[in-house]
Formats: sequence, C-alpha cells, structure tokens
Amino acid sequence: MSRPRVLCVSSDRSTRAAVTLSLTDAPVDVVVAQRSSEAVDRLEREAVDAVVIDANTVANVEALVDTVEAETATTPTFVHWGDDGGAAVLSEVVARADEAEPSTRLANAVTDRIDAGPDPEIEADTGSSAAGAVTTDGSAPSVHDLPNDLASIVSTARCRLVDVTSPLAVERILREELTADDRFSFAWVGEYDRGERAVVPWLSDSDAVEWSLQQTFPIGDGDHPLLEQALRTGTLQTRRYDAESRDTVPFGDRAFEHGVRSVAVAPLTANDELYGVVVVYAPESFSDAERDAIRAAAAAASHVLETIALRGRHQQQERTLHRYERLVETAGDGMYVLDSTGHFTTVNDALVEMTGYSREGLLGEHASLLLDDDDVDAAADTIRSLLTRGGSTDTLELPLETKAGERIPCEAQIAILVPDGEFHGSVGVLRDITERKRRERELRERNEQLDAFARIVSHDLRNPLGVAQGYLELLEETGNPEYAERTREGLDRMETIIEDVLTIAREGEWAADTESVDFESVVREAWDHVSTPKATLSVTATMTLEADRSRLLRLLENCFRNALEHGGASVHVRVGPLETDERGGDGSGFFIEDDGEGLPEKLQGRLFDPSVSSSTEGLGIGLWIVREVATGHGWSVGATESESGGARFEFETDGQCSD
Repeated sequence: MSRPRVLCVSSDRSTRAAVTLSLTDAPVDVVVAQRSSEAVDRLEREAVDAVVIDANTVANVEALVDTVEAETATTPTFVHWGDDGGAAVLSEVVARADEAEPSTRLANAVTDRIDAGPDPEIEADTGSSAAGAVTTDGSAPSVHDLPNDLASIVSTARCRLVDVTSPLAVERILREELTADDRFSFAWVGEYDRGERAVVPWLSDSDAVEWSLQQTFPIGDGDHPLLEQALRTGTLQTRRYDAESRDTVPFGDRAFEHGVRSVAVAPLTANDELYGVVVVYAPESFSDAERDAIRAAAAAASHVLETIALRGRHQQQERTLHRYERLVETAGDGMYVLDSTGHFTTVNDALVEMTGYSREGLLGEHASLLLDDDDVDAAADTIRSLLTRGGSTDTLELPLETKAGERIPCEAQIAILVPDGEFHGSVGVLRDITERKRRERELRERNEQLDAFARIVSHDLRNPLGVAQGYLELLEETGNPEYAERTREGLDRMETIIEDVLTIAREGEWAADTESVDFESVVREAWDHVSTPKATLSVTATMTLEADRSRLLRLLENCFRNALEHGGASVHVRVGPLETDERGGDGSGFFIEDDGEGLPEKLQGRLFDPSVSSSTEGLGIGLWIVREVATGHGWSVGATESESGGARFEFETDGQCSD
C-alpha cells in the first residue's frame, strides 16, 4: 500500500522546511510547490492526499482551494497554513480524515505528531522562582509546541541559519532573533576554548552591541557555575538572581544594571562535539515555552556549527590533499603508494619517467615488477620492522629495474599507512642515486689510491735504495769510480719513481704521455733495475708498443720483482708478444711469465687488490700498480699459470702493438 502524500504550497523556504520537518517521523511523503500554478500542475499529474497552503505567500488562497477541490473531489482533504502556527491547519486534516482511507492514515499520522507533546525525557521547570534558583532542561522541543511568537523567532533563526558559513554569522543571527522583541533583554554566543579551558565571547558587530564583551570566563575553577554546569551536563541552565548573587552570572553587574533578573545558558553541542554556549538574559523568570525556544534555537545553531566545522575540516583535507598531490606530481623523486598486498595504487610522473612504464602499466601491478625477489623481501622486512617497533619511516638502498632492463640504484624511503591501527599499505619515495654512487666509487678509488701511495714509497723505493746503498759501500771499500756511477743510477731511479708517484697523486693518471716504445729495450732496462746475478731473462721477440715509457717501466719492474720474490734468486723470466695461436686472435699484447712456484691459490681473484699486504704475501701493492698502469693505458691484464708451473701475466693492448 502506497504512503499518503502531502503537497505543501509556499514560496517561503522556512515554511516548506517546517512542514517537512513536522512530518519527518510520520509515514507520509511531502512534496512541494512554490506557486499556485505548480500546485495545480502537480494535482493534475500526481495523486495527493492533503494540501498545505501558506496563506502568507499564496495570493489567492480561495481560488487555489477551489481548484484543489475540483481536481481531487474524491479525496477532499485540505490543509490551510495560516498565522496560527499550523495547529488549525493540521486539525482540519483530522476533520476531513474519514472521507478516504489514505487520508485517514494521513490524518492519524499527523494527529500522532501533534498530540505527542513534549519529549518525556525533558525535565519540567519545577524550581522556585526565588533568587538563585537554578533549573535544567533536556533536548530541544518541536517548534510546533511553541507559542506563535516564539515559534516565529525559532523558525526565522532556522531559516537564516540555513546558508551560514561563518561562526560569527551564527552569533549575529542568534543575538538578533532572540532579542527581536522584549521577551529577552540580551544574548551572546561564546566559544569553548579547550586549550585555555575558557568560554570566549564571539562578537560579530561591536557597534550593534550595547554591552562590552571583552571578557573571558575560565572554566573549572568554580567562579562561573552556570557556564560550567551547562558545559558539563550538556543541558540548558537557568538562574534567577538578585544584587547579592549577580557575581555568579556572566556579565552579572552589567546585566543587573539593565534590569535583567534571569539568565539562561544553553550548550551548543552536536554529536558529542561541544562548540560553546548561547547565553540569554531576561527581565523576568523564563517560562517553559521560553526555555524551549532557547533550546530549539541553540539546537539549530549547534547543527549549523557542526556543518561549518565539518566543512572546514573537509576543505582543510582537500587543501592538504591538493598540496600533497602537487608535491607528489612535481617532485623530482619517484613516489608511489602500495596497498597491503604490495600492489601499486598511486604513482607519480617522476616514477613513470624513471621506469619507462606508463602509469597504466604500473597501477595494479605488484612491486616485483620493478624489484627482484631479494629486494622485495628486504622492503617487506623493513615494513614488518616498522610495524613491530612502531616506527614511521625507514630507508634502504635497492636497485630499480626499468622496462628496458636497466638497473637504477635508488634510495627508498618507506613509510607505513596505519590510520586506524590496521596496516593499509605503504608509501615510498625512490631517489636515483646513480650520481652519488659514482661519486662514492670515485672517492673510494681515490682513497684506495692514496692509501697505496704510502705502500708504493716503501715498496718501489726499497730496491733502488738497496742497490744504491750497496754500491756506496763498495765505493767506500774500493774507491772504484764505477760504483759511484752505479750509485747515481740508483738515486736517479728513486727520483723517477718519486716523480711518478707525485704526478699520479696530482693528476690521477697512470699513463700520461704515450709514445712508440721499443718493447725489448724497455724490458731489459727494467730487468737491470731489479735483477739478481743468478736470475735470467729471455725476450722471445721484439715489437713496438704505444705506451708511457716511464709507467711501462714501472709495470715491468713490479712484475719482475714479483717473479724474483716468489720464484727465487735463480728464477728464469720469459717476456714476449702474445702468440697468435695461443690467443686465437691478432696477437695484440704481451706476456710475462716465470718458472717459479706460481701464484698462491688462496690469493686467486685478489692478486691485484691493494689490501693484500706486501708484508704478508709480497703481492699486493706491486700487482696493484701493475693493474693500475695497464688500466691507465687501456689494457686488460689477467693472471694464469705458465707451462712450467710458474706465474704468467698476459696484457691485451687492443691493437697498440706492432712488429
């Protein structure tokens, strides 16, 4: 069975709202028409069981009533909304209710709404009217329970409050409407400041207010019991006072001078949110109807303040979100949001650009699209750690794999999303640290190089220094000038080594000026610098090599010294171009091998590492210099075993040799 329908005809929004509100709890549907022509059109097209006509805004009520009777002869239920506040109108519905079954249901529903009376939970005013008596009331009553003048105050206030967006406008409307006649002397609205624990009066228009409201009221010290009681209980508080008790009333002295003898304080609260109070002054004690009107006006204002607060929070959230979105989209770093299962829900343009994927190609995909399994596990461990120890963010380094298969080293800052104590996902910022890694590598290599220089001095200078000292002793013993020349050669060699080290330290280069060098001649010169009487050298063939002669000399000396130190005093060293048949290529390069004991197996893979100390194995710094000189020339170097079981070093020079 369909619900009865009431047609409200009024061009006044507050009247339409009042009718709709009065029938909210009744089992009826309310439709509206702003003009008589719209009402007639609805009657022609729709079934209507009752009509409510606002006589204050409809020009020819009788003509409209006649039209309604003509259009709805079978359901002659009419309601006229006049100056009586609606009671007479609704009683007419009851009077006509028996003529049609839907109308009967409508009449019963409306009658129930009218006769329900005040809320049974509302405490009646039974307190004495003597000075100092305080009474409390419960929730706001219906406007239709109020006398016409008070109902008009509340209705007008409600209507004016509909589109309000400022708390100060709420203050102005309440003050103006509550003091529109002589019932109430004055009214003001105060905000409850939780931080200061005080009520602070609002003042939208100081010129329109006779009283000065430049005062705050601390709450909690007992000095303002009326305000404290209203805030604590959430109910209307009223007090009649005299000259002796005016200190207990807000602005009591001023109010008493203006003939005020009663004050009411209504809390402004909605959905357990306390916004403040509205304080109303009257020359006499408040009647039940007046208290109801104050509570109704306060309830309407409370809901408006709640709407303003919610709108303000929403706008703040929108502004924050907008700023966040702009930050995310304009950030140079890649940013993303993952859900609790690790799938992308948000990515910014920077991440799209970094990875080479489209936004659509990333959204909905798992993080493993960009990270390998180990890095996914590392990120998951970081998130679990944050959840366990209650942290907010953490940072780790991981490589990002692009769509093209490249790996970008990134620093990932990860934050978890736990807004309600439940894990909802994570937010991450990915910063490309390729340049930082390059600088770190260069710094590490530079430090490694500088650290090696100290070893070079002791290692490379040791042999020429020893040679010079030996010849100097022979010179002293024999006086043979030949030994003086040999001593000078040793000192010259030391000077060359020192100059090389200083050049490399300043320029960082292991091959400065290259030239065509006769390979055999430089080999034999290097051998003369480090050889012992029993050691032998053979050069399989000569060739011309593009090299920095001084640096190449250093390379050969270190290789020969390594052979002598590990192959013994009678070691045989063999040097020559790489054989074509051995290399399977063009033979571009040379080798150095010996017939000694070979390279220590435990040092395989670390032969050219400067951290392998020469004081323990006698390999580290010398072979590191060999590698650096080769690399400086653009050559590659490898170590293997010679046919005789000794050490063999092969240098590929990439076409820099010729026969």
